[in-house]
Amino acid sequence: MGKKSGTIKDLFGQSTVYGIGIFLRKALGFFLIPLYTHAFTPAQYGKLAMIYLFSGALTTIFNLGLNEAFLKQFTDKKYDKKEVFSRFFLFRLLYSSLFLIVIFLLSPGLSNLFLTSGDVNLIQLASITIWIECLSGPGLLILRITNRSKKYVFINTLRFLINIALNIMFILYFKMGIPGVLLGNLGSSFILFILLYPEMRNFLTIELPWGPLKQLLHYGLPILPLSIIIWIGLDLIDRWLIKWILGLDQTGIYTLGYQFGTAMGVLVYGFCGAWTAFFYNYPENKKAFADSSVIFVRISLVLWALLSFFTPEIFKIMVAEKYWVAQSVVPIIALSYIFFGLEEIFAAGFYIKSRTGLLVPIALTPLLVNISLNIYLIPRYGIMGAAATTLFSYFLFAFFAYMIGNKIFPVKYNLKTISLDLFLSIILICLTNLAGNTLYQRILAFIILISILAYKERKRIRKLFITDLPL
Repeated sequence: MGKKSGTIKDLFGQSTVYGIGIFLRKALGFFLIPLYTHAFTPAQYGKLAMIYLFSGALTTIFNLGLNEAFLKQFTDKKYDKKEVFSRFFLFRLLYSSLFLIVIFLLSPGLSNLFLTSGDVNLIQLASITIWIECLSGPGLLILRITNRSKKYVFINTLRFLINIALNIMFILYFKMGIPGVLLGNLGSSFILFILLYPEMRNFLTIELPWGPLKQLLHYGLPILPLSIIIWIGLDLIDRWLIKWILGLDQTGIYTLGYQFGTAMGVLVYGFCGAWTAFFYNYPENKKAFADSSVIFVRISLVLWALLSFFTPEIFKIMVAEKYWVAQSVVPIIALSYIFFGLEEIFAAGFYIKSRTGLLVPIALTPLLVNISLNIYLIPRYGIMGAAATTLFSYFLFAFFAYMIGNKIFPVKYNLKTISLDLFLSIILICLTNLAGNTLYQRILAFIILISILAYKERKRIRKLFITDLPL
């Protein structure tokens, strides 16, 4: 494992590198937006969105909540690392293969639920891809927990470029439409597994005790309901409801806007990739926890402002005109991801203290609010109602994670500073819209916001280029 110092500089340095790797994993659809929006109608794009919704749900189920349990057990010095990895990988190979067989048997019904009765082949293609991704996951986790972020980025970059090439070939040259997208994903996922296999082979051993598997399941399975609530209930269910309430056209338009909002999500996932390893390795460094929350929000607000102020120009460059209405949801979805990132920071104590089971009832309230508000607002306000519901749900999740998590693992977070930064940014966006929302006004507002945030961070920025941040 790499050098350990436990500084914020280390955390955000790793976050930057993991952010690039995760960006390349998750932003494929973003880079292919010009291709997709010109090749597909909104209804076809909506169908693709439903396939990705199914894939997201399947990924959550295939993971069984065991990723976090593996990371915790792998960093526990009382366990042999090869044995921990081997138990995890071989158990995942067994149960995920059984899951895949069940999914294939149920594929006609799943096709009706997510798409149409004639799309069974799309469900099956997506399922095979997720199965291979699931088996590749342990390799990516090893790179994360051992801080080999450069290799993590290299592998994801190569996979990204291959996927781009396959999508262009299948859609533009072979004119295969949505099946071409799925074949591109399948091919790049298989190559990802091949690239990661040598890394996993180094940790594999057949002779190992299976007793600690019980501890792995005891810690990980309570996370599964939480993952289902977050990734299916909060992050995906809005598109499923839009499909049934408004149709595939609006699903496609909303998904496109959501995809631009997830540019913020990529930053958040990059941070979370480093954050998990950080808080497991340095649980005693509570000052770093508090400082990280402020830095995370300020960096996120810069990207959020960039997206919010310049979405019209970005859409004109990247998106076919028939999809331009989707830009209205981008700032709302992007802001939602900041609250999701805060929830991940506030929830660290649950993992450190092995109290992950408490996160499920905490997440249930935002889930019920999310479903109720979506059912009420989507028929009345369309995709804007769904976006507003997403924002409010993630705000509630972060609020409850802080209130309860801080009792389990007290940290002196600077909520006043975080709230003021968020309030200032939102006010600037609103004032610019009210003043006419011209390009020059948006540029000026963006410069003002960046200047204020940079001024507030001046001491840490100066130290960043001199030495490690004081903890």
